[in-house]
Amino acid sequence: MNESPETIISDELRRCIGLKGPVRALETLSASDVRRYVDATGDANPLWLDDDFARSAGYRGRLLPPILVGWTPFSIKEPEGNASSFDVRRQLPVPAAYTNVRNAGSETEWLKPVHLGEPLACQSRIVDITAREGRMGVGIYVTQVEEVRNAEDELVFTRRHTVALFRERQAGE
Repeated sequence: MNESPETIISDELRRCIGLKGPVRALETLSASDVRRYVDATGDANPLWLDDDFARSAGYRGRLLPPILVGWTPFSIKEPEGNASSFDVRRQLPVPAAYTNVRNAGSETEWLKPVHLGEPLACQSRIVDITAREGRMGVGIYVTQVEEVRNAEDELVFTRRHTVALFRERQAGE
């Protein structure tokens, strides 16, 4: 296969930069979700567990651990073949053989505290698509941004995430 970083990104793929997914409501996290988080991590911060403590610290009630807010967009379950996929990267017209997906980096920013039971919604968009040669051959690097907003449409969390897609190698290659 004669692919190069200069030729692998088609005009059709390049036009996907700026593509936005639908706004999706996220699963509302409950006290039992927080208890499971505390049990798994040992992070028994009273801000997550005690309404009175959280109020004494200036909040209206218990907060969600930020890592739970950050994980929730990744836990969305979608039916097979969903054309309006939340994860817009899955809609991209990449070459068919590029099925070997690798994490190529992530930057996360928590902007506002989120309270227990607070409804959240998320939207993702493609912000960059590039190609470059590496040890695994030519890779297509797709960067998308996920934004999580509260019911007041305030941005509470943002993640800039890059995945690298490589051509699946056949035996003997």
